[in-house]
Order: sequence, then structure tokens, then C-alpha cells
Amino acid sequence: MDGNDYKRPLSLDRLDSLVYLDAVINEVLRFTPISDGTFRTLTVDDRLPESGVQLYKGDQVYISIHNLAHDPQNWSINPEVFDPERFLEGGKSLHPYAFVPFGTGHRQCIGQDLARFEFK
Repeated sequence: MDGNDYKRPLSLDRLDSLVYLDAVINEVLRFTPISDGTFRTLTVDDRLPESGVQLYKGDQVYISIHNLAHDPQNWSINPEVFDPERFLEGGKSLHPYAFVPFGTGHRQCIGQDLARFEFK
């Protein structure tokens, strides 16, 4: 990069190279999720560890994306502070499902790539 780099037109390659912008977008999505949550159907009987509530195969459970994204057990940096640095190298969530702004698995949002492109 030189001093006039900002004058060059944006291309897809240049957009993909904006690592800090990606971190800011991820932090916005973490801090204020697009969706409240998601429902999942249990495939096995289970018991909640803290309350002891019994759950049965076939029950539907609600998973709060906001609560996952703001749970201190899931993040090494205070989750109540807006800090894009958490998404740079070494600042990942402590749990793979702590950051799921577009859902996961076969039910994840099919428009997430377009949405991320539009954010940029």
C-alpha cells in the first residue's frame, strides 16, 4: 500500500483483503444479532446440567443467539464491550457455536454471503 491506495477503485479482491472490516462486521453481528434465536428438535433424551430439568427426544428447544454471543463463558474478551479485535487472529470465541449469526448446519441462511457482501 502506498499513500494513494485509497484512490484505487474497490474490487472484490480488495474487499476480501479488508480484514479489519470483516472483524467489525462480525462484531456488529455478534453484538446485535440479526435473529433472536433458533429452534432445534432433540434427537436424544437429555437433562439440563444446572437446573436438572429433564428434556426428551422430540422436544423442541429454543437457542438464544443473543445469549450465546453475550455469555462470558464463550468469549475471552468481555462480551458486553464492542471490540472487533476479538475476531482478529487469536481472538476467536471459546466455543464453536458461540457465534452463529446466520445459523448453522443445513438450516443456515442461504443468503449470508450476499448479506456480508452488502455489509461491505
